[in-house]
Amino acid sequence: MVNLRADGGGPVSIVDADTGSLLGTMDSPQTHYQAHTGAIYVHQGESYVVEDLNEDDHCVVVRRANPDYYTTARDVTQIEVLETQRTTQWGDVAVHFGDVKVTTQVVSFQRKALISNEVLGEEPLQLGARDLFTKAVWFVMDNRSLTGAGLIEAQFPGALHAAEHAAIGLLPLVASSDRWDIGGVSTAIHADTGVPTIFVYDGHPGGAGFAERGYDKAKVWLAATRDAIKACECESGCPSCVQSPKCGNKNNPLDKDAAVTLIDVLLEDATDQMRTGQPDHAAPLQA
Repeated sequence: MVNLRADGGGPVSIVDADTGSLLGTMDSPQTHYQAHTGAIYVHQGESYVVEDLNEDDHCVVVRRANPDYYTTARDVTQIEVLETQRTTQWGDVAVHFGDVKVTTQVVSFQRKALISNEVLGEEPLQLGARDLFTKAVWFVMDNRSLTGAGLIEAQFPGALHAAEHAAIGLLPLVASSDRWDIGGVSTAIHADTGVPTIFVYDGHPGGAGFAERGYDKAKVWLAATRDAIKACECESGCPSCVQSPKCGNKNNPLDKDAAVTLIDVLLEDATDQMRTGQPDHAAPLQA
């Protein structure tokens, strides 16, 4: 999922435990991913292990180390539609843009071997959930369209997840974004829509214009996403197509071929012109 940034919590100081020197600062939301207790923090090519994350004092204490592993955080993310501002209907597919609340909680971290990427262990973390109020574009489709294209419901999660990852990776094609500025959530049954839905949202409070640009250029964006997945020569998905370096679910499940089919469904009745509809609070399509 996403590395949330600049939530107004202020910068956090990174302090060397041995010397007391200030190594640098980090935006507050990044600390749960990169500076939790036990994380490996890299500064100017030197590795440190995080001994303490003190959120009250906005301070992270690290100690110089030479580990043979790195760490990755795992999170759980939920997204709630607050207001739909623009809507375009592509046949049975609805494309929305509007305000959302993203609730993210980092729940554990893994240690992975530097050379082999082998998982050496996983530890739970007791960190609070954080809310991000931002803008998103989301694609709502009904079950019948997907099953009519040959997918079975067991494939929906992997198809949605893979399409979400690939779409985030291709958003810079139509928006001046960095992959790390964007987050995504996909689900086979979303609480607000009741049907399969893919969200792509700005990782900045209030939005940064990236998701809206994705909405405006949705057909071009999705077509490029589909073509990139199809063009990749890997068998079942790789970092060049549907895997994400920041996925909080360990890139699981992912279904590369099903993602192509799903995006074909999204594009079947797509138009270049995105209309502005009345806010409908993401009313569910009939599945």
